[in-house]
Amino acid sequence: MLDGIVVTSSKTQESAIDALSGSSAISREEIDTQFQPDRISQVLRTIPGVTTQETARDTATAINIRGLQDFGRVNVLIDGARQNFQRTGHSANGMFYIDPEMIKSVDITRGPTATIYGSGAIGGVAQFSLLDAGDILRSGEYAAGQVKTRYGTNDDGKLASFTAAARSLSGTVDIIGQVNGHWSNDYEDGSGNVVPGSNDETDSKFAKLRIRPEQGHEVTATIIDYNSSFMDQVEQGSTDYDTSVENRQYTLGYTFTSPTNPLIDFSSKVYYNETSLDQTRLSGGDNSYYTANPGGGGVACNSSNLARFGTTAFPTVFLPVGSPCFFHPDAFPVGSQRSFNIETEGADIYNTSRFDAAGMKVALTYGIDGFRDTVKTADPTGNGDEFTPSGQREVYGGFVQSQLTFFNDMVDLITAVRYDSYKLEGGGTELSDDRISPKVTLGVTPLQGFTVFGTYAEGFRAPALSETLLSGFHPGFAHFQLLPNPNLEPEVARNWEGGINLKYDNVVTTGDKFRAKFTAFHNKVENYIDQVTTGDTNGYLLFFRPGCTGVNPGVGCIPVSFVPMFDGVNLQYQNVRDATIEGVEFESYYDAQSWFAGIGAHRIRGTNEDTGTGLMTIPADQVTLTAGFRAFDNKLTAGARTRFVAKQDRFEPGEIRAAQFADAYTVVDLFGEYQVNDKLTVNANIDNLFDETYRQHLDQYNSPGFNARVGVTMRLGAQ
Repeated sequence: MLDGIVVTSSKTQESAIDALSGSSAISREEIDTQFQPDRISQVLRTIPGVTTQETARDTATAINIRGLQDFGRVNVLIDGARQNFQRTGHSANGMFYIDPEMIKSVDITRGPTATIYGSGAIGGVAQFSLLDAGDILRSGEYAAGQVKTRYGTNDDGKLASFTAAARSLSGTVDIIGQVNGHWSNDYEDGSGNVVPGSNDETDSKFAKLRIRPEQGHEVTATIIDYNSSFMDQVEQGSTDYDTSVENRQYTLGYTFTSPTNPLIDFSSKVYYNETSLDQTRLSGGDNSYYTANPGGGGVACNSSNLARFGTTAFPTVFLPVGSPCFFHPDAFPVGSQRSFNIETEGADIYNTSRFDAAGMKVALTYGIDGFRDTVKTADPTGNGDEFTPSGQREVYGGFVQSQLTFFNDMVDLITAVRYDSYKLEGGGTELSDDRISPKVTLGVTPLQGFTVFGTYAEGFRAPALSETLLSGFHPGFAHFQLLPNPNLEPEVARNWEGGINLKYDNVVTTGDKFRAKFTAFHNKVENYIDQVTTGDTNGYLLFFRPGCTGVNPGVGCIPVSFVPMFDGVNLQYQNVRDATIEGVEFESYYDAQSWFAGIGAHRIRGTNEDTGTGLMTIPADQVTLTAGFRAFDNKLTAGARTRFVAKQDRFEPGEIRAAQFADAYTVVDLFGEYQVNDKLTVNANIDNLFDETYRQHLDQYNSPGFNARVGVTMRLGAQ
């Protein structure tokens, strides 16, 4: 993770161990050898300072870095294109879809030190690079094909993947294409309990074309098509939805690195990303009505004339005193449909100029970027469009960063400034703001292989559409009102960070490697946006007998109970005075060629300074140990990985929040890969060796129990 290349730290390529930041990188080789993941979360949650949130009833993943997630706090990029899909519910409020088979590498930088890589990234940046033709083709080959298949015992999971690549004889044009299919049934947790609805059928495709017409010039075009079908449920016991997801992404990039002029190292990219999630209601909600007072509209609702004929599952309603009564037939019927669609259009353009000045090496990087989110939600018989409102948000900015290297390469000084601006429109509300955010980093290498660094960086995140415009009533037994907040202020992160990088070769034996990175940080987020409960709404909650289908509340439909609203509260996104997040991260590994071992760990704490309570999104303390060996001329690689995860109960879930306290757990995984020959490779993985029953913090369901997986990869090339 430390020798891989990262660009998210400074927008220039460098090894993660050399980056003056909390950065990690994972290569395709590591992904294949150690993980063979069905979901990319299996890889991400082993990285210090990083965790994920997901639900078994959706193939999406949300990334949490240093306790910050949702609404763009982590800038997630796939080949440079932002992933901004979000729908408000009891799971994450910001997620993305990707097939792990497509990924060439994962590049993560933690904290707002990476804010030059895009607006809003006060938690960090996660970049997923897709495979290139060169990852399939070997030297001298003009075409190659690769077939991969895998089977898992727990969920009867199956994978079929085919990848093909070709290059022109001149080497100026190459292309790669991939088709994947995943099929799985419901899995069992460690106690043998089936997690209903955890099955899915997913197919994905991508193609990438690269053209190098002249030396230094490269044009890249990429298309991704991801489709998944599953049964979604907000939480156990609630309504089921037959769900289909389609994610399409188009990117076009151009780079030019001048072979003669060091002032020109240019990169540009434009992209379009659309994610559509369509649902059909499968249970609950038929014969549900709001009713008007007989004889006239506009009559104020009160205890004598207020009525709603609810679902057989939840025959309830809340309306404030004095609200006009109205009629709405067939609310929430079985078979009703709703959709969530977000389109993101964006561009990222920058250049790096390198030169010497006053005895210093100078790298000056400058550029502009921006994106526009268009959210379209349709739920004519429900309230999905109230929780994830339609609207548009435009965010754009520019930056300048200089890196000075002097004193015989012993000292690096990085200074940067970024300008951000945004505009949000929807539901008759308009918001806009802008800000300038500085960054300064000092790194000193007094001894070869030993670097100490310190950073002060600020980041800026604009409010999201849902945070600003969310409005409506929560359905089901937890009845409360959701209020919009057109007065939200942007979040501003002020982060202090320090660290040590250790990089040594030939420590004990010739050819061995030792790498280690330690980072400590203190991040104060001003105007942190969080869900806040507010006071009494002065309203009524009525319960009707199931099957009540009349339209006159006085004829055959008499309330069986008449009580005030549940807890008399509203829920609203508000600016908390401050939120403080601080912690330490450590990762290291030693590779003696015949064997290897690594450790990754983090301890993070977060506090709502307005209330003194812990932040719910802070990950549990974790230590990950990995060890393995290589044999038979490195044809065999095998090892084990153990994650020790502590209890996370340092927050108050309250009566409205869905999150539960997470107990401590220990999970052991085994991995092995054997290269039979240059055409055939066999992989074997055992996940959760001891069948531990556990639930990762913030997840809605228990994770899978014991799962044995075996995979076979066959590759043929033509020269």
